This record gives sequence, C-alpha cells and structure tokens, in this order.
Amino acid sequence: MRTFAGNLYKDDLVGDKIGVFFGTLAPMHVGHQAEIYKAAALNDGVVVIASGYTGDRGYQIGLPVEKRFRYLREAFSDETAIKVDYINEDAIPQMPDGWDEWTHILVTTVQRNIVNPDAKITFYTGEENYKHELEKRLPQTGQFTVSLMDRTVLKISATAIRKSPIANWDYINRVFRRHFTKKVTVMGSASTGKSTLVRRLARTSNSPFSEEYAREYQERSNVSDDELVVKDYIRLIQGQYDANSQEINSPANNGLTIFDTDAMVTKVYADTWLNEADNAQLQPLFDNTIDEELIDLILVIPPVTPYVDDGFRNMGTADQDSRWEFHNKLLRVIAQYGFMDKVVLLDAKGDSEDPYGYYARYLQALDAIQEKTGFNIKHL
Repeated sequence: MRTFAGNLYKDDLVGDKIGVFFGTLAPMHVGHQAEIYKAAALNDGVVVIASGYTGDRGYQIGLPVEKRFRYLREAFSDETAIKVDYINEDAIPQMPDGWDEWTHILVTTVQRNIVNPDAKITFYTGEENYKHELEKRLPQTGQFTVSLMDRTVLKISATAIRKSPIANWDYINRVFRRHFTKKVTVMGSASTGKSTLVRRLARTSNSPFSEEYAREYQERSNVSDDELVVKDYIRLIQGQYDANSQEINSPANNGLTIFDTDAMVTKVYADTWLNEADNAQLQPLFDNTIDEELIDLILVIPPVTPYVDDGFRNMGTADQDSRWEFHNKLLRVIAQYGFMDKVVLLDAKGDSEDPYGYYARYLQALDAIQEKTGFNIKHL
C-alpha cells in the first residue's frame, strides 16, 4: 500500500510561507476549519494532511484515511491556497513508537505539495505533546516551526461528534455530514400512501426527502411497467439513487433524510416483469447500488388501503391479491440483501375517525424513526 498520495486536481502551492495542518480529521468539524483558515490567513498557502491507519478511530466508523482524504479534497475544492494530502500509517510503527518515521513522511508530504522547497513551513497543532514530539525531530535548519493553536475558541471535538453525530450536527463539515446522515426509506406496493407519508414525515422533521423517480421517468417517457426494458431499469436504478443522494448532500440535510423507495423496490418490479436473462444483466447493478445505500430504517406499508387509480402503475396488478404478492416479494428481496433487521412494518390500525389507519401509521413511523435513528423527530 502506498504511503501518501497527492491531490491531482490542484497546482502545488506557491509562496515563501506555508502552513501545515494535520490530524486524524474523523470527521473534520468547524473547529478544524477555523484553525485551517487561520493558517491560510497567516501564510501563502496551507497543506491539510489527514493521517491514519487501518483500525484507527475513523476506520472504526467507516471513514478510513483514504475516504477522509477524498472528503477533505472535496471540501476545499474551491480554495486555491489550500491543498489536501494524506498519510497512511500502516507501514510504520503505531504511535507513540512511530514518531521518527511519521515525521519524515510528514516533511516529505509537505515538500511534494509546494513549489518552493526552501519556503518557511509552520506546522499547526492543538496538542502540546505533538508540538513537543515534532520539535525534537524536525530538521533544525530554521525552516520549520511548530505553532500551538488555541482550541478554546471553538470547543468541539471529533470524539464528541463520533459519539453523538446528530446532537453535534451543526459542527460537522458539510461534506462529512453525508457519512453520518440517518437514511429512512418508505416502501410498499402501489397506492399505500407512501409518497404522502414521506412528504409529511420530512416536513414534520424539517428534513429533505426524495420522490419516486420511476413515476417521473415513466410519465415523461409515457411507458408502462410491462413495457420497461433493461435500459429503462438501469436509468430507474441510477435515477433513484441519484435522487436520494441529492437529498443527502443537500444543504437542508439536518441529519435525517427520507426516501420514497430505493433500488430494492425497483428490483421487485424487475423480477415481476423481466425475463431471467434480462434480470441477470441487472443483478450486478442492483447488488452494487443496494450495498452502497446503507439504509438505517426501512418503513414498509402493507397493502391495507383501498387502491386508488392514479394512472401510474399497471392496472393489471391493481387487485388486492397482486398487491399482497408484491408486498411479500418486497420482503423477500429485503431479506435477500440482509436488511430485515432495519424493517418496521407500519401495521398500526386507526379508529372510527381513521378507518384506513393513515394517521395511526404516521404516528407509528414517528416512533420508529425516533427509536431506530435517534433523531428527535417528535421534538420531545
């Protein structure tokens, strides 16, 4: 495994004064940003370096150092005076035994990102121990200094965020938020009230939500379920994934996103309408997309409501038996991909004022989201 990699999309930093900010950055938060911007203001440019190893704090929450590097590079993509790199520590002894090797790699990494090899370089850290260890090992040529930054200005830590990301949501860098977002998908057969429930849950929590891409695509293309071919399903899979991803990356993301269906629902339709050979072509795309989605909660609505003909789904499958068949197929697909532990069946029954249980299921969904994701959707 390589030890370091450069940012391929920016020129090396120019100038006679270069700042260096380094850390685990799992995740980057507003405190880190403030320190980086201070370094940028005091220097001609800043090299931001994420450092880590297999099994470190970031790795344990699904943020290996290579992924942190990608997120950081995206976060500073519009900052010409800030360049991002990373150090993979797998090939050196773990701290505190790896300081000699790590310091050498640190200096090498900085040098590969700047134009002037003789530039004055200041390393910024918030840890007194790091300052001490670096000063013992950096070349004593007058080129390198270590500055201890004041962390009392913004009192937030990555440890606190990892422990409780939703409670510390406002402190997480926007690019890194996607990693901590709680993702809820509402699924069910036709005419169960999915879209209405998605919209109402999202507006209750002031969260972004996606709409069913298949409806948009099929209405625009004027094509029914039984006319869809492999290329249509490819667009449906990618289109729904993109629609969901757009909400995850939205500035409105407050830690909770709610989706109207996902690739598992699309797979049920593919299994229903396509032949075996066509389904075999789509299987790798389904597998990869479903694996990438990382859903936290799946709310499944059984077909207990009257069917309403909205002109969207094929009328040949609108009878009650067909809707239950779809429902059971959906549960099998969810089980096939190992997500049954994420499922809450919205089976609450209403009273005489709520004969079809729409309000009862809305309340049940609120409870499920709060319990399974930790998001305070009921504003308690």
